[in-house]
Amino acid sequence: MASSKILKHYALERNPFTDRTAEKSNLSPEAYYLLSDMEGFKPNETTYLFFGKRGSGKTTIRTQMLRTYEEYNRKATIGGEVKPHFVVDLCKPGHTTACLRHFQDHLGCADDSWDARFSDKWQSADLVDCILSYAATLLVEEMRVPGPCANKMLDILRKDEKHKKQFLLLAHIYAHADYTTLADLRDKLMPGRSAMLLAATAASSLFGTGAALVGAAAMTDKRASHIAQKLSDVCVQMLPTSLKSPKAIVGAAVVTAAGAYFVKQRRTTSYCAKRAQQLLNPVHVVPHRSLDIVQNVVDSLFAIADNCDTIRSNYLGNSGHQKLELLQNLVCALGYQSVAVFGDCFDEVGLLDPVSYPGALKAFAREVCKNDILNFGRLHFFFPDSRIALDLNTDRVLKEARFDRHFVRDLVWSRHQLEDLAERRWRACQASDPSKNEDDTPRFADLFSKVGAEDFSSSLAKLHTPRELLIMMTEMLARIEAHNDGEYVVAAQDMEIAVSKAAEQAL
Repeated sequence: MASSKILKHYALERNPFTDRTAEKSNLSPEAYYLLSDMEGFKPNETTYLFFGKRGSGKTTIRTQMLRTYEEYNRKATIGGEVKPHFVVDLCKPGHTTACLRHFQDHLGCADDSWDARFSDKWQSADLVDCILSYAATLLVEEMRVPGPCANKMLDILRKDEKHKKQFLLLAHIYAHADYTTLADLRDKLMPGRSAMLLAATAASSLFGTGAALVGAAAMTDKRASHIAQKLSDVCVQMLPTSLKSPKAIVGAAVVTAAGAYFVKQRRTTSYCAKRAQQLLNPVHVVPHRSLDIVQNVVDSLFAIADNCDTIRSNYLGNSGHQKLELLQNLVCALGYQSVAVFGDCFDEVGLLDPVSYPGALKAFAREVCKNDILNFGRLHFFFPDSRIALDLNTDRVLKEARFDRHFVRDLVWSRHQLEDLAERRWRACQASDPSKNEDDTPRFADLFSKVGAEDFSSSLAKLHTPRELLIMMTEMLARIEAHNDGEYVVAAQDMEIAVSKAAEQAL
C-alpha cells in the first residue's frame, strides 16, 4: 500500500489524531496524558468523581482505571489468597437506558413530561437498584455456565443459608434471566424444597379447581367464614340426633374441619401474595417477574412469621448504602474481595440527554453525589459537565455530598497540557529508526515552523478539550495535504481555520 507523503516526511506510521474516543483507540499508553494524581493508580477504597465536558478525557481515565482492575483480577483467584474485585460496569448506555425506560413505565409518563417527573421521583435507592440489577444478572450468568468457578460459588451458597436466600431473592427480583435459568438455579440450590414447591403448587391448583367446582373460589374470606360457621351451627343442632349415628358424627366433623381449613388456607395464601407484592413494589427499574413465581420462592425460603420488612432489611436493604453493603457481603462470601462500580457516558443515555432533558441529568447526578452513597467506596463516576453546570455547587448539595471526603476532579485543560498531549501522540506514532539519531527525527514543533509563537499560543488557548485538539490537528493535516507546497508545514491562517472547525464539531 502506498504511504502518505506527509506521514513519511515526519516518520509517522499513522495519523496520531484520527481517533475520537478512548474505547476505539489503539495507541500505546504512552500516547495519553496522565494526570499527576492518577500516577501509580491501584484498586483502592476511594470514591472518584470526575466532571468535564464531552471530550475532556473522562473515558480515557476510566479505561485506564478499568485496565488496572482487569490486570489485578487476572492475577487473582476467587476464594484464593489474592481475591478479585467484582466490577459493576454501568458505562455501556444500554443497561442504564433499559433501567430508566422501566422507571418511566412505572411513572406512567410520556417523554414530554419525563424531565419534571424524573427530577421529582428519582432517588438514590433507584440508582442502587440499577447496580443490583447489573450485579444480579452477572452473578446468575456466572453460575449458569458450568465450570470450576460456578461450582465453587454454588457450593458456598449451599452451605450458607443466609447468602443463599439473598442470592435467590436478588436473582428473582433484579436479574435479567429467563424462567428456565432461574428454575435451574433453584434446583441446584434447594433441590428438596424445589420439588416440594412444585408439589405444593400442583396441590394448590387442584384444591383451587375443586373449590371452583362448588363455587367456593368466588367467595371472599368473610363469605367462606360465614358458611363455615353456618355448617358448624347445623352440626351442633343435629348433635342429639347424630349421637345415634357415628357416621353422621364423622361427617359433621369432616365438614367443619374442611371449612376451617379452607378459611385458613385462603387467608394464608392472601398474606403470602401480599408479602411477595410488597417486596416487588419498591423496585422500579426492572420489570416485575410473575407474582406467583416470586411468591413461591419467598414462601419456600422464609417462614410465614417473616414479614416483608424483616426480609427486606436482612436480605435486600432499604437505603442505597444498606443495599450496597448487603451486595458486598454477598460477593465477598462468594470469594470476591469487594464491589467496584464504574459509571460513565450518562449523556449518551437517551433519557438523560442534557439537550432534551436538562433537568434529568442534574437530578441523576444529584442522587449520586450523596455522602450516604459515596461513602461506600470504590465508586468511580464520570459526569459530562462541570459541577456548576450540573447544579452541584449549592449549599444543600455540598452538605449532602461532602466532596471534601472524596476524590473530586474537574477536568479543565490548559494550553500547555494540550500541547504536551499532542506531542505524546506524535512520538507514539513515529516509526523507530536505529540508523538515525534522536535529533534527526522530525519533531512535532517542526510542523509549526512558519507559525509565530504568539499565534501558536493564542490558537491553542481557544481549545478546551483533547477532542477539540484532535479535530483541529486532523483538519490541519488535511489542509496541508490539500495545499502541499513541498514543505509540509502549517500556516497561521490554516491553523486558525482548523481551530474554528474544531469548535464547530466538538459538542
